[in-house]
Amino acid sequence: MKLPQEFDLHALEVFVMTVELGGMSQCATHLQVTQSAVSQTIARLEQGIGAPLFDRAMRPMGLTASGKTLFARGQALITQARATYDDVREGANLPISSVTVAMSFSLANELTTALLSELRPRADRWNIRSGISMEHQAEFLARDIDMLISGSFNLEHRGALELHPVLEESFILVFPKHYAGPTDLTAEAIGLPLIRFSRLTGTGQQIERQIVRMKLKLPNLIDVESSHQQLGLVAAGLGWTITTPVCLAAVPELHDALRPEPMRRGRFARQIQVIARASELGDIPRLTASVCQRVLRDKTFSGVKSRYPWIEEQLKWPSGSAVSDEA
Repeated sequence: MKLPQEFDLHALEVFVMTVELGGMSQCATHLQVTQSAVSQTIARLEQGIGAPLFDRAMRPMGLTASGKTLFARGQALITQARATYDDVREGANLPISSVTVAMSFSLANELTTALLSELRPRADRWNIRSGISMEHQAEFLARDIDMLISGSFNLEHRGALELHPVLEESFILVFPKHYAGPTDLTAEAIGLPLIRFSRLTGTGQQIERQIVRMKLKLPNLIDVESSHQQLGLVAAGLGWTITTPVCLAAVPELHDALRPEPMRRGRFARQIQVIARASELGDIPRLTASVCQRVLRDKTFSGVKSRYPWIEEQLKWPSGSAVSDEA
């Protein structure tokens, strides 16, 4: 049979995006068009199919049975169309149009130059964002970000994802250089205030969950949003902190004023990985993970491991990737 002209890839993509983003107004904002344009596109799609896709009597609008079927199959069709588009352009040695990448401040400082030096020809335009991981995750769900390099990704998100592991690193303790007290993770033994990583960040939330699991009662005196602030305060003798080897490596100018120690009690770790929507960026996510792993292993940690040999035991370098149907 011949498909009706209203049933085209653009209309299908608008419909899928409307469902993913939670409404026509959100879709319109993302596409930088009017809500009326989105509504008319979906109306034409419904006309071509001959069935309503949204139950407009519900508030907020819900999908009809036809809408649920089209959404499930439409996602796969759009993914395949994008992969076909990328394959054709790759075969013609043409870059994809644009890639927006987001990562934390500490990772951005270490990785941006290497990523663009090696992968810049793979896209016409690159947009590198650095900041708070939880904000990046919301922007990723809203399709404002194409790829995340993150150590605190919450996998309770819908949609097929590519997950490319870079590094598993155990959290460590860091004290002022001349701190001479015990380094067991107990509030009584340490006797200094904890410099907390903000609970607005994914890493901060992970640290707080571990503190709760260990039943530690640590007063909330100082919260910061960057590892440089965090370790700068420790270097000034204002407290101690829980951080990661990557964050420690990112501030070599402070190392003379710091005393890092491994966690001997309650050890836990985070996974740094590259996250992208499945099959949307070709092999760019896999190549990104490879570049990140090489830079961190061979450059970022070279000075830290010579100064603190025990850091090597806190690092695991995984290989391979996974695709999640629904993460």
